Amino acid sequence: MKGRLTLLALALVAATGGCTAGKTASPAPASAEVAVATTGAAWPTGTVTVTHHPAVPPVPVVTGIRYASHAADGYDRIVFDIPGPPPGYTAKYVTQVIQDGSGNPMSVPGAQHLTIVFTPAQAHRDNGTVTVSGTHTVNLPTLKSYAVAGDFEGHVTIALGLNTKHGFHVAELADRVYIDVAN
Repeated sequence: MKGRLTLLALALVAATGGCTAGKTASPAPASAEVAVATTGAAWPTGTVTVTHHPAVPPVPVVTGIRYASHAADGYDRIVFDIPGPPPGYTAKYVTQVIQDGSGNPMSVPGAQHLTIVFTPAQAHRDNGTVTVSGTHTVNLPTLKSYAVAGDFEGHVTIALGLNTKHGFHVAELADRVYIDVAN
């Protein structure tokens, strides 16, 4: 019985985030996925496709992009903020980044390129105000840059410039989709 109580107490501490030193801990969303990289070879490099069929209108809008290195855990993360029901998406390595609409090749800093295409989605508000755009250098251990390669006919394409080809995970949390790329 004492062993069960100890395990229950440890589980409770783990579930609440441990000692918070006077801070209020907020629980992680139930759909949270934790990715921990050990090596790039342990994570897949193949195409990932997730299908969602959100009711439209309104079309899901990519409202922001943020990134961070989680070097101690072995990965870089890029987050795409998409309030409301998520669009479907496909993430894959490409040999050349192509601009949506024009079909022209696009230069994105990095030796390898991983794209994610959201559909249905847009990178602008209904009044035409752009929400995400451009090419951005970030210089994390693996993630070197990202670029919005298109916002065209219900598709938003974002290209990630990486230092080399690494395994990756794609997952969702409330109001966002993220990609973890192994270091």
